[in-house]
Amino acid sequence: MATLVMKFGGSLTADARGINRVAQVIMAESLAWDHLVVVISSMAGVTDALLQAVERASAHDGPGYRKIVANLRRKHVEAIETLIESEALRADLIEQIDRLLFDVLSVCDAAFSRREALPRDRDRAMAAGERMIVRILTALVRKEGLGAAAVDAASLIVTDERHQNANPMPDLIEDRVDQVLRPMIEANFVPLITGFIGATRTGAVTTLGRGGSDYTATLLASSLHADEVWIWTAVDGVMSADPALVPGARVIPVLSYDEVGELSYFGAHVIHTRAAEPLIAGGIPLRVRSPFNLDHAGTLIQAESADTASGLKAVTAIDGLYLTTTGHSVDLGEALARIHEIVGRTVAGPVMVTQSRDRLLFVLVVPTSEGPTAASSAALRLSVALGTEKWEVRVVKVIATMGMGGRQALSQLATTRIQPLLEAIGPEDRYLLAVSPADVQNVVRHLHEFTNQPSPTARISQRGTWPVR
Repeated sequence: MATLVMKFGGSLTADARGINRVAQVIMAESLAWDHLVVVISSMAGVTDALLQAVERASAHDGPGYRKIVANLRRKHVEAIETLIESEALRADLIEQIDRLLFDVLSVCDAAFSRREALPRDRDRAMAAGERMIVRILTALVRKEGLGAAAVDAASLIVTDERHQNANPMPDLIEDRVDQVLRPMIEANFVPLITGFIGATRTGAVTTLGRGGSDYTATLLASSLHADEVWIWTAVDGVMSADPALVPGARVIPVLSYDEVGELSYFGAHVIHTRAAEPLIAGGIPLRVRSPFNLDHAGTLIQAESADTASGLKAVTAIDGLYLTTTGHSVDLGEALARIHEIVGRTVAGPVMVTQSRDRLLFVLVVPTSEGPTAASSAALRLSVALGTEKWEVRVVKVIATMGMGGRQALSQLATTRIQPLLEAIGPEDRYLLAVSPADVQNVVRHLHEFTNQPSPTARISQRGTWPVR
């Protein structure tokens, strides 16, 4: 019997209108598939707001964190009042929202008293976002007649104790899925599951990092031996470049698991960097689609890419740090150990290195999961700790090309009069460039001119999506 796992991103649940459309897609696909499992992200901006509340509390800003929590309550209550007609159901949902936010306030109160926010505090508070939206959506689809059940992923996704970016334990997850989820599915219920969150074996709440709901969906798909995974997002698929940088960016029809992992690592925002990993052993296909363009097949992600045409497939850009020191001998291993001691997992790499007897230069990347201000914050901490008299630390953009043709594109980069700070070439003619943030748009647009033209768009053929009202 065919099983589909779907995940909806926070951009799709940003307001009552978006939540209603998500509910319609769930209703439609429940008719098209034998079994359906749905993973939900919090409303757009909610996770960041919850994190900010904890940080405000740790900074001893009592009015600040209470105002944030009050605004979150207002946001969710407005959605409930717009979507739910029954007074009794409204009251019940609002009571559930209040209980979840009271727990957030409790976490913040503790951080306020300590003047410190612990990683476990952040995880416990941030988990409330998914827990609130899942309750609202479950009530909405039940009202439409669907046999749905709200499921907290903390009962399914077992992780290690690394708060804020926990590592799942697949064998234990499979046991939990067999115990908790499979009986529900076999009884023809549609589980609506909180994305992003998990729990240690002792029950402490953890999170999987930014974009972790994608990872939740693929971990569950692997354990269920699902037929497909669909990631629903605000764009039609995985794009050949960030549309904010390149308005003419196109959907890439087909990618391999390796390719999408590489794109995600170097800045593509569509899916979590590790989301494809659980699917590889079972060869489960993953499709990225938009509910706003149901005729578009999106991007299919599978074991091998069917597109063998020459030319670039995609160009990505991600925040990075450029570090250099001259005039004294430096061991790269020792330097990296010191850097990770200062900024921890904020940086990854190095992805480019050049070294001589008395000069060392390298570039690190800052994962998108660390947030938009992580690079500048890390650069400041490193400058202070390492000393500006010995080290130069700069925020840069790391641009990566995927596919054959990078050499041709880069050979003409000189026409833009932009000199990269550092370049490197990797397997399969893939190039990396470090450039000034001011130059990123010009360079990405130039390189994007060498990407492949899109293949003809195909409709979903296996199981057509039902019309959405």
